[in-house]
Amino acid sequence: LCIYLPLLYPHPPYGVEEPWFSLIDRDKLPKRTPAPDWEKKPSLLKGIFERQKLQGWTEDRWQELRATYYGMCARVDHQFGMLLDTLKETGIYDDTAVFFFSDHGDFTGDYGLVEKTQNTFEDCLTNVPFVIKPPKGVEIQPRVSEALVELIDFPATVEALAGLTPKHTHFG
Repeated sequence: LCIYLPLLYPHPPYGVEEPWFSLIDRDKLPKRTPAPDWEKKPSLLKGIFERQKLQGWTEDRWQELRATYYGMCARVDHQFGMLLDTLKETGIYDDTAVFFFSDHGDFTGDYGLVEKTQNTFEDCLTNVPFVIKPPKGVEIQPRVSEALVELIDFPATVEALAGLTPKHTHFG
């Protein structure tokens, strides 16, 4: 069994229904990373900052955008939890390898920007979770790591866990 579940949330346009819209306490959100000295950043970021024209936004407006984004994340967490619950209810959770990851984060107000950019590697875009739950019986050392993760090894890992021998050369 292989389920590939590409959820669009969280992703612009920013918007989420109840109960997730009201779930996030706006007063407890982390502070935004302020706009930097643009001379020390890629000119691409400065150009986007100038063209998005968000400099006039109030902090309350930024908090609302961030809370909506976090609500979108909470909705995904809920949906993912429903999938895990179903795997448990059907008795196949222990036999299942689960990988949960994203291709990028979002500025959501950091640096005075929204959405993402190509070829910039700010923490809010690159510091995204990658969670692995192997099938029962696969020896692991459970941990939380701050190490950089690359997906180059992902196909080889999935093939190994599934007992597949690839018929092609890959570099993972």
